[in-house]
Amino acid sequence: MLAGIVAAGMISAMHPPVRRHIALLVCGDICLFIVALFFALTLRHGAWPSRTLALEHLGPFFILALLSALVFFIAGLYDTHVAFIRRDIPTLIIRTQAVNVLLSVLLFFLVPVGITPKTTLALSLIVSTALIVWWRLFLFPLFSSGMRAHAVIVGSGDEVKELAHALGTHPQFGCVCVEVVDIGMHQSAEALQGRLREVVSRSRVDSIIADMSDEYAKRLAPMYYNLAFFDARVRFFRISDVYEQVFRRVPLSLIGKTWFLENVRAGAPRHGYAALKRAGDIIGALILLAPCLVLFLIIVCAIKLSDRGRALYTAERVGQHQRPIYLYKFRTMTGMDSGEILNTAHTVTLLGRFLRTTRLDELPQLWNIVRGDLSFVGPRPETPGRARVYAECIPYYFMRHLVKPGLSGWAQISNFDVPHGEVDIPRTMDKLSFDLFYLKHYSLLFDLEIILKTIKTLLLHSGS
Repeated sequence: MLAGIVAAGMISAMHPPVRRHIALLVCGDICLFIVALFFALTLRHGAWPSRTLALEHLGPFFILALLSALVFFIAGLYDTHVAFIRRDIPTLIIRTQAVNVLLSVLLFFLVPVGITPKTTLALSLIVSTALIVWWRLFLFPLFSSGMRAHAVIVGSGDEVKELAHALGTHPQFGCVCVEVVDIGMHQSAEALQGRLREVVSRSRVDSIIADMSDEYAKRLAPMYYNLAFFDARVRFFRISDVYEQVFRRVPLSLIGKTWFLENVRAGAPRHGYAALKRAGDIIGALILLAPCLVLFLIIVCAIKLSDRGRALYTAERVGQHQRPIYLYKFRTMTGMDSGEILNTAHTVTLLGRFLRTTRLDELPQLWNIVRGDLSFVGPRPETPGRARVYAECIPYYFMRHLVKPGLSGWAQISNFDVPHGEVDIPRTMDKLSFDLFYLKHYSLLFDLEIILKTIKTLLLHSGS
């Protein structure tokens, strides 16, 4: 009861749109905690719970739901800006649920509430976590279109316009851009400050999304501080962070060397990530190689019968830390001897076209994974010639070599790969923005997401 009173007091002290936003989230979370209880009881006893069993558990679990909602509130899961960071919502909820596990232990095993539901409690926490993630990511945005945060974006350029358009047309982000204050349109910092103050006071702005990579924009830092500190409504965000969360890529024009110092740890494994990933690569590659041996023999025989040429060839690529690696592939072209930019006289064979479409030509790279040249997930390796061209033309291009290249990567499943054999600077810059996003956020869960989406792409033949 105390938790409900405290939470209600916090909500009532806020502005009406914010109160509606939070009230809807709180009610949804509490309802799902109770729904999870009934799911757990059904799973535990193999049948829908009787009235006596349900009532016996409902009181203590309702108290736990209120306490959990209060923990969610303290953790910031009811802040209006959380919709900006949809990708982080599952992680935030899982971490907060870890705290709720401790609360559950205290409630059921130290306080005399009459029951000690060990299995039911564990099942309830697992089910409630899944339901709340689903509710926050997919269901809540459908009900909250009228409760979106109001943001002003301070910056200039195409990526700023792209972000403003995305926020305005996609209600699932929980925010609408009321105005873009263009840095380049104001002659002085004083004029820019005046324009920003006018927009904030006139448009009920509760979020400022600012470009902090621009030296001119940095002069507004004291004003951002005053707005964020003295006005409880206003939240401040770096435009690069919001852009990343919305588009899941890094805005190249909005970052600099400071971004890499803050976000990229060269060669520093995260919580045993490197060792676990390497073990997973070896085990996964060996498991796949065993059933593929028969398929390899069939493909080799087919290539030999088609034009009597060699079945395998090696292609030089740039590996981790810019070391050369040599990938194994099934030959798909006539006279195919190297992995550099191909001579236009070479043509793709009929069998080669099938192997490329089905990605079967890359199956021998499973051995490259066992050797340690590749991982299952990472930026796709580039040829030395094209890598030199891109490094000369694209800032920070060499940063993609800090991690081991992979069979599939975040750029590939986002359909931002560069067609085979082409030098394409603009598209490679787009591809780099996805590679840098992976470099910043890589984790075992992110790798699993990429693997699952790669499988989906292969099954639906939606890749390039």
